[in-house]
Amino acid sequence: MRLPLLALALAPVLVAPAAAQDVAAGTKVYKQTVPSVVWIHSTRTRALATGSGTLIDRERRLVLTNYHVVEDNPRATVYFPQFRDGQPISDRQYYEERKERLGRSGRVVALDKKADLALIRVDGIPDEVKAIPLAAASPDPGEPVHSIGNAGKSGALWGYVKGTVRQVYRKKWQVELERNHRITFEAKVIETDSPTNPGDSGGPLLNDKGELVGVTQGGAVNAQLVSFFVDISEVKRLLRDHSSEPTHTATAGPKREAPPPVSDKAKLFSADAVKAAEQTVTDLFKKDLDVLIETYPVAPSDWVEKARKGTADERQKMFREWMGERIKAEKVQGVIVLICLDPRHLSVDITAAEKGKFPEKYAQKIADAIRKGLTDKKPDDGLAAALKLIQDGYTGGKK
Repeated sequence: MRLPLLALALAPVLVAPAAAQDVAAGTKVYKQTVPSVVWIHSTRTRALATGSGTLIDRERRLVLTNYHVVEDNPRATVYFPQFRDGQPISDRQYYEERKERLGRSGRVVALDKKADLALIRVDGIPDEVKAIPLAAASPDPGEPVHSIGNAGKSGALWGYVKGTVRQVYRKKWQVELERNHRITFEAKVIETDSPTNPGDSGGPLLNDKGELVGVTQGGAVNAQLVSFFVDISEVKRLLRDHSSEPTHTATAGPKREAPPPVSDKAKLFSADAVKAAEQTVTDLFKKDLDVLIETYPVAPSDWVEKARKGTADERQKMFREWMGERIKAEKVQGVIVLICLDPRHLSVDITAAEKGKFPEKYAQKIADAIRKGLTDKKPDDGLAAALKLIQDGYTGGKK
C-alpha cells in the first residue's frame, strides 16, 4: 500500500514544470506586449465610455479597438501605460490626474460596424513603444492565449488573463451598450474560456509569441468562462480596406451653415488683409464653395518635435494628416490653406467633391501664389493673389 501512496505524493512534482512553463510564458507575453496596450476614453451619447486598444501600426500611428468603444464619435483620448520599477502603473487616478500630459488625442479613421472594429490614428506615439505584430492565421482549439485589458470593475488597469481557445467560428450577436440601445454584430470569432469584463473591450488577444490573434469583444450572457474575441482575419480585412482609402480627400459631410473662419494665429497678415479675405470667403460661400485659411505659429505639441527632426516626406505626411483633421473638424467642402511657421510648412488642397470644379493641379498654383508673397515679404499680396485665383478658377459646377 505504501508504493501507490508514494506515487501519489510524487505526482504533483511531475506536473509542476509544465505549470511553471505556463506562468513563464504568460509573464513573457505580458512584459513584451503591455507597453503597446492602451486605455481609451470616448464620449458616448450620455456618458464617458472607456475601453482598451492595441497599437498595431507605428508608422501610421494606428490603434485598434472595438467599434462599440468609440461608436460614431470622431475622436478619442488614448493613454499609453507609464512604468515604475519595470511595471506598468495601474492606478487609474494616476492617469486621470495627469490627463493633460498623458492623454493623447486620436481621430477615428476607420470603422467596421458589422465586425465591431475601429481604427484610431493617435496624434503621437511614445518613442519606445512598438506595434504588436499580427499573427499569420487564426489560433487552433486548445491553443493557449493571453489577453490584456482595463476592466471597469477592477481597481487596476492593464490586467492580464490567460485562457485556452475553445473554438473558432462565425457568429452573429447583439450588445446592449446603454438602456434601449442595442447593436447587432456578425464576424468570425474566437471563443475562449478566459473571463472578460466591460472595459476590456478592444484589447488584444495574443498567442505565446506575443502576436495578435484577436480583439476582445465580450463575455457570453449567462455563461461562465466563455468569452468572444473578433478574429484576426477580420482585423486584416479592415486594414486592407483602410489602406486603400485616401487620408483626407473624402467629402467632409454635412454642409456648413456659415463661411469658414480666416484664422491667422501666426499673425502673418495685416488686419486689412484678413478683413478682405473674410469678405472673399463669404462671397465664395454664397456660391457653395468653402475656403478655410489657417495659420499657426507652431505645429500641435504631439507632432512638433517629430516634424522638426523628420525627413521632408515624413513632414509632408504629418501635415497632410493634420489638414485632413481640420477639413473634418470644420466640415469644409472646398479649398483649405494651412500655413505653419515651426516647422515651416505650407499646404493647399481641394476636397474631392470640389476638385472637378477647378482646373487640373490648381491647388499647387494657389500655393505658389502664397509662397511668392511670403518669399517676397509681401504676405498680404500673396494672400490676395491666392484668393483671386480661387475666384477665377472656380466654376461652381459649370464646365
